Amino acid sequence: MIEAPVPSGSDLWNYMKIYHHLPEHKNLFINPVVTIGNFDGVHLGHRKILSALVEKSREKSGEPVVITFSSHPRKVLNPELPIKIITTTEEKVNAIYNFGIPNIILLNFTRQTSQMHAIDFYNEVLIGKLDARYLVIGYDHAFGKNREGNFDFLTELSSATGVEITRIEEEDRYEHPISSTWIRREIESGNMQKANALLGWRYTLSGTVVRGEGRGRTLGFPTANIEPLHQDKIIPGDGVYAVTVRLENETKKNGMLNIGKNPTFAGSRRTIEVNIFDFNEDIYEDVITIEFYEKIRNETAFNSRESLIGQLERDKIHSMEILGNNND
Repeated sequence: MIEAPVPSGSDLWNYMKIYHHLPEHKNLFINPVVTIGNFDGVHLGHRKILSALVEKSREKSGEPVVITFSSHPRKVLNPELPIKIITTTEEKVNAIYNFGIPNIILLNFTRQTSQMHAIDFYNEVLIGKLDARYLVIGYDHAFGKNREGNFDFLTELSSATGVEITRIEEEDRYEHPISSTWIRREIESGNMQKANALLGWRYTLSGTVVRGEGRGRTLGFPTANIEPLHQDKIIPGDGVYAVTVRLENETKKNGMLNIGKNPTFAGSRRTIEVNIFDFNEDIYEDVITIEFYEKIRNETAFNSRESLIGQLERDKIHSMEILGNNND
């Protein structure tokens, strides 16, 4: 399993070359090899493109450059249909950098951007400002207004401009091409094993530890209640999960996590609560990161406290078995 994207606050940001605006001159990169995409999740399909980008850069003695966006384009194009994201901007950028690509142009996708024709983006940005010599694109990638800039469009232009186009075929799993949309659906359904298999890393969620009802402690299973740092991040479906917890001091602990409304106690608000095994320290207001391994069961209403406690004991044993078999 590939390491999850580096969390917020990593020192890696000191070494990246992050550009929030397009360059004003052509000499910023040496013989640039460029790819464009949103790359939400930086999943196995994206990694196939990034790997080809790095390989082509080495082959051509050029610099790999990724053009991506600080927010998902669908937030601008379809504001009435809010989209949940797999990776935050920091997580996405760190994952791209960890792949061996330090040059990242992080653009703010605006309504004006969405109205730019593909031919203008190609001539003004790719050629005019980046002096791109080589483009690496995914099998279904298209850019510009109405997705005009597809592979056929680029192939037609390449002969006139001398830009070499490399198209990367889809990466399939379970007889389907991997996509961010598919992965979002699996996470929202709680199918973390499949989501992780498509990502190539285990899904993570970071949040601040806040005070809850304190009910878990009375049951013998004290929990840390989590308020997600990024409201746009996908929350997995309701249920109980085997997880690991990375504390602020980078210590990693095993645990089990519940997402839901606590129906046994007639709860009405959806909460995220993690029981950290063999841990009893005060971490209120700390930021912790949850790494999801597997869903154990659906959330259930129990007839008594004793029944709930018995199930929690079984959940802990089950979680420890799962985590023990995934010691990477």
